This record gives sequence, structure tokens and C-alpha cells, in this order.
Amino acid sequence: MEIRVAIFGMGRFGRALACALAQAGHEPERIGGRGKPHAQGRKLAPEPQDMLRGLPPETLVVLAVQDDRIPALAAQFAALPGAGAHSFVHTSGASGPGALKALADIGAQTGVFHVLQSLPPEKGERRIAGSYAALAGPPPLVERLRQVGHAIGVHPVELKPDQWGPYHAAAVLASNALLGLLDIANELLRDAGVPSAPHLLLPLVQGTLLNANELDLTAALTGPVVRGDTGTIKKHLELLQGQSRDAYIAGLRAVLGLARRSGRAPADKLDEIARLIDQAK
Repeated sequence: MEIRVAIFGMGRFGRALACALAQAGHEPERIGGRGKPHAQGRKLAPEPQDMLRGLPPETLVVLAVQDDRIPALAAQFAALPGAGAHSFVHTSGASGPGALKALADIGAQTGVFHVLQSLPPEKGERRIAGSYAALAGPPPLVERLRQVGHAIGVHPVELKPDQWGPYHAAAVLASNALLGLLDIANELLRDAGVPSAPHLLLPLVQGTLLNANELDLTAALTGPVVRGDTGTIKKHLELLQGQSRDAYIAGLRAVLGLARRSGRAPADKLDEIARLIDQAK
């Protein structure tokens, strides 16, 4: 099966995708943009015209750039001769194919290929396999994206237009917000002079995520809320101040619904915790 892909944008994801495709036996036709290439000696096509010049017809061009750059970059490609002979996708989870309207207007097939993963600055291709990828576009393009996804080991999921907003907000909560909460927790430890911060909490976080993967969220839940331990929660609320207190209250509120669904805590205890949360505003 031939997979003909070109990638414009050599940020974390662009480099990782290029490497993942190459490792799967599908070396990208061309890589472009401004950044660090994924392999030594591989020359970048720095501008859209360099990317399209001589590119084989019907190549899938992946625009792996920052969200705010996508519409303007799409317009640059759309203004070039022969752009309509290719298909274009962007890699942002924040918007659907509408960000590529300029290319759709000239007849190019447009869509989205967003891998739901947090990638490190280097060797991000190691994290891709086993992840999920959100897809959008007309049926022939989605089928091509599924082929790309299967080649690099991701699980493709096609999203409807009204699902992109909730999808991306959920991703922010699950990934970025998690790091924000961990940073607040680490600051709490540092302020208290607890040794081994910030590494002390990482095995706990990893164990929690493993439990969530192996069980489900309700079975993985531990701690004072699901135990109905109001005394511990009162002590924490008396101790905490400022940002850490706000984060703790928000966390309790989020956990409360999960604890109710678990059926493991007495309802009256959870009601008492709910009152504590309301009074702690």
C-alpha cells in the first residue's frame, strides 16, 4: 500500500510523524517549514512554493503548524499553481476542516489528522503508536487518513463538526490541566519543605493512570472523598490557602460525582462533603 505524504512544519509533531512514517516504511515525499528536520541530511522545503514544486500529484500534505497559523498558511498554499491536485490536512485538535477553507475553495480535499498525545521535544515518534487520532474530511480523504493512522499504529476516530470543541476541551483537561494541578501540588510540598519534591508525586500519578487504564475511573478512585472521610477533608481545607486551596476545592468537586457513581461511599457522607465544598467557596 502506497502512502504518499508530505509534511510542512517541523515542530514536535511534524518531526515525530515524519520519523514514525519512515520507520513504518513510508518515508515522507517532502518535509518543509522552518525548524529542525527529523533526520540528518534531509533538506527542508522552507516555503509553501518549495513544498509543492515537483511534488507528485495527489500527495497528502500535512500542515503541522501552530493553530493560529493554519488559515493564513492554507491561503498561501491555495494561491500556488497545482495546489488543488493535492489533499491537505492540519494537525490541530482545536478546529475542524474549516480552518483550511482557502484550500477547499480551490477544490482541494481538506480535513484534520490530530494525534491525541503529548509529545516530548525529541523522539516523539515513540509515543505515537497506541494513541488515538481524531479524523475529519470527505470519505475518500478519511480513508487515506485511516491508512496513515494504521501505518503508524494509532487508533483512528472520525469526529463530527460539532464534536471538535468538546474533544479539544477534554484533551486540555486531561493533559494540560493535569500538569497544572501537579505543579500546584509540587509547590505545596516545596513550601512545606518536604524532601524529594517534585519527584515524590510522580510514581503516584503513574500508578493512578495505570489503575485507570487497567480498571475504570470509578474503580481506580482512592482518597478521602470515596472513603467518605470528612475529617481529613476539613483538615485540608483549614490548612490550604490561595491557589492550592482553590485547586483542592475544584478537585473535590470533580471527584464527588465520580465517587457517587462508584457506589463505594455512603450517600450521607458524600452529601456532607458536598456541603463542605459549598461552604468553602
